[in-house]
Amino acid sequence: MESLLISLLAIFGGTVIIPPLARRLGLPVIVGELVFGIILGVSFLDIVRSEEPTLEFFASFGLVYLMFLAGLETDFISIFTEGDLGKVLAVSGASLILPFASGAGISYMADVHPLVLGTIFCTTSIGLILPLLKEISSSRQFSQILVGSVTIVDIISIFLLAFVLALIGGSIGAELLYGLLFMVTLLIMPFIISRGKIREKIEMKIVKEAHFDFEIRAAFALIFLLAALSNFLGFHAIVGAFIAGLVVSEVIPKDPVEQKLQSFGYGFFIPLFFILVGSRVNLPVLFSNARDIGLLVILIAVALTAKASGVVVVAKLIGLNRSESIALGILHCARLSLIIAVAEVSLELGLIGESIFASLVLLAIISGVVAPALGKRILKKT
Repeated sequence: MESLLISLLAIFGGTVIIPPLARRLGLPVIVGELVFGIILGVSFLDIVRSEEPTLEFFASFGLVYLMFLAGLETDFISIFTEGDLGKVLAVSGASLILPFASGAGISYMADVHPLVLGTIFCTTSIGLILPLLKEISSSRQFSQILVGSVTIVDIISIFLLAFVLALIGGSIGAELLYGLLFMVTLLIMPFIISRGKIREKIEMKIVKEAHFDFEIRAAFALIFLLAALSNFLGFHAIVGAFIAGLVVSEVIPKDPVEQKLQSFGYGFFIPLFFILVGSRVNLPVLFSNARDIGLLVILIAVALTAKASGVVVVAKLIGLNRSESIALGILHCARLSLIIAVAEVSLELGLIGESIFASLVLLAIISGVVAPALGKRILKKT
């Protein structure tokens, strides 16, 4: 109990200090939390032990809630109702196909299943892109293509992970059918909800039950229900949590209910998750031999160049100018939340080892810092 209290004291102290410090340094808060976790964990101070049952629960639910918020913040319908869907799909394809092939191609070097590393290389981060759009001056077409393509890549990456885990698990027949049903649910439910009067009815119910925070209770119930259902069907709970966020985003008022749900996540569960992920990163193991260091450099180089080069070429072909094409390719390299989620699930299932896990966390930190800053700089010059 004493060690747990010390761990929690250190963690919650960090959740207070990190946001203002990260803003002062111009870093994403998530990066600060990961670095803080690395300092507290096995690499340095060894104060936080993530295998402690209570901390393990916080980390697991933090991951589930992170994917719920990813769904909550995804404006899925706008992809099909605004902008040029053909151009968005073309960029999305470039951001998925070449990175997947590159990850699968070098997987033998890392001794990782090719489908796992390919999926990890596919990921990007809508959570970094949306805030960035408020800071840059870009054309409406560029913004729509960027947001639409990153959103599609995030969604496909999540379901690709579910498919890959089912395939590696050896029971692909039933899981593939369930996966298709989940995809249909993902594609159709938001449209049904938005076209009907479901939101209005729920808003009336919320007004009547406002003093009970009915909408918050219902959202958490849906998270647990769909996460449990997803797990029962053979998928990871994050798939159900993501769908729960997608559904909830269509049936609750954006303000203030969504803000309440986000405050639960970003004020408590999400910082704990990222700090605990950082505490698992074992840098001494990673840097103990030249092979792992070389592999780290190769992983980072291939992950960034494969993603950027494919997107830049396609962006030029669909009519974006040179600077916008380069910026679009670089911004697609910004991986943070989702790559951490995929790496955490892969480590949990024994699909990757400690050194690869540490390499992927470092890839997330580097890309999460460098890609947005560089992309923003290129657009400012334009």
